[in-house]
Amino acid sequence: MTSFLKIYIIHYSRLTERKKNIQLLLDPLSVDYEFIETYDRDDLKNVDVTMFYEDNKKIFSEKVKLWGEKANEHSTMSESELSCSIKHIEALNKISHGNAEFNLILEDDVIPKYTNFLERITSFLEKPSEWDVLFIGEGMGENYRKTKIGLRRLNPLRKTFKMPHPATNCLEAYIVKKSSVTTILDELTPINLVIDWELAYQFYKKKMNIYWSKKSIFIQGSKNNTYKSELR
Repeated sequence: MTSFLKIYIIHYSRLTERKKNIQLLLDPLSVDYEFIETYDRDDLKNVDVTMFYEDNKKIFSEKVKLWGEKANEHSTMSESELSCSIKHIEALNKISHGNAEFNLILEDDVIPKYTNFLERITSFLEKPSEWDVLFIGEGMGENYRKTKIGLRRLNPLRKTFKMPHPATNCLEAYIVKKSSVTTILDELTPINLVIDWELAYQFYKKKMNIYWSKKSIFIQGSKNNTYKSELR
């Protein structure tokens, strides 16, 4: 049932407890998964990061105009942020060379909200859809989700909603169609923003269809204090 789905986990290799918890979660299931463990923050000193990232204040400032008054001021990415961003790019590259029609990217602090989370995910994938990317995480919180989706969420017949740009909601859990990944990767690098914001800009620039699920399937362990955040 899940042969058309592959899971990629963004993982910092020193966080062995997180990896073990993900393995305990996925091993009992009939699903293919792979950890993205290259480009740890400790290894970046040996990497030409200019292939992936350009710290350019002018380009940064142009891109964040998409957020209007909510735009962040320019800042240089930390090694942790850069490592995480590169790993997401690596996951997208693997999708482009893989065979799975649908690909779920998870960060290693995710916690499912439901024991039948895989059934809930496959229920999205078995129906025709117009989305290029589907966000299924809680992201910035349920109140934020409800506000951005708006009153549309009260429609009992709808399980997903097309979102206005900027359309990302953190990157702890999102599904990418293989048919859409080439568009995402086209001129993606070098990035100028942290990967969540960079993808939001790219989705906007390329007029992609970004959807959110009505109900979030995963929460972030780094937000509910199950794990300590490693980004800063």
